Amino acid sequence: MISTQELFRLIKGPIAVAEPLAPYTGLRIGGTADYFIKPRDRGDLCRAFGYFSERGLPFFILGRGSRLLVHEQGFRGTVIATHLLDRVIVDGYTVEADAGASVQALFDRAAKASLGGLDGFGAGAGTVGGALCRADGSGNGCESLEWVDVLHNGRAKRLRNGELHSRMARRSLAADVILGAGFRLEKLSGRARHSAPAPVPEPAASPQPALSGKVFLDPVPLTGQEQPGAAELLDACGLRGASRGGATFSHTDANRILNNGEATSADVLGLVRHAGETVRERFGVRLELGLVLVGYNTNGSHVPFT
Repeated sequence: MISTQELFRLIKGPIAVAEPLAPYTGLRIGGTADYFIKPRDRGDLCRAFGYFSERGLPFFILGRGSRLLVHEQGFRGTVIATHLLDRVIVDGYTVEADAGASVQALFDRAAKASLGGLDGFGAGAGTVGGALCRADGSGNGCESLEWVDVLHNGRAKRLRNGELHSRMARRSLAADVILGAGFRLEKLSGRARHSAPAPVPEPAASPQPALSGKVFLDPVPLTGQEQPGAAELLDACGLRGASRGGATFSHTDANRILNNGEATSADVLGLVRHAGETVRERFGVRLELGLVLVGYNTNGSHVPFT
């Protein structure tokens, strides 16, 4: 059982009760969470994580929520949001970013310091932590990544070199709570400074239309072989613009779903199931779900259609 008084003594950041989750998601779908916590810093997050994990209480970590799909009945547990963990620090050629920092803020700070080397990092992700959770070790703009700080077995740990890249290749970084990361960048020449590419940010949050992040992860190609991305496979199956209830695959990106204002979580899941089955039947490729489903079981993690 959660003691509200104990939480307020332990956590420095704001704590809300019965907080609606729909405004924190790209699709604007979902009910309330029992508790909603915004840790002030990494120490605050570690204390919150320890409190709930040691007691076996249901909780999950929330970034920008672009890939979050919450059941209309909500989540009977606690949401720990990283919105206040948004530091980006430049020290020479090294840039350190908290997990809750936006990918756009990371690029902006690097560009302001005339640093490059982040090309391709975090495409389609809202936060640094979200980008690292999906990093698959197949390039993905991560060559400049020096370390990742995670919360492992209740303690902060810095992953480097072989351990880091092994975890990325197995897509297992998300098994721990990502606290932040460090990048070793390079000084840009005057010409490169003006031609440096910008990241592809998540769609800006807006009531209409409500748009998800990437619905499916890109398949990991076999060694020496090319593999179409999830959007290409969905497009080739004619799924661009396909609908189920109030949910529609975007006409501009076949791997994102639009909510026309009336979509339910069941509409979204029905459309996702149909898309996954269609791609598997036509191409023999089993797409991995990129959406994170919350409220479908006690701990907030659910991966259907595998």
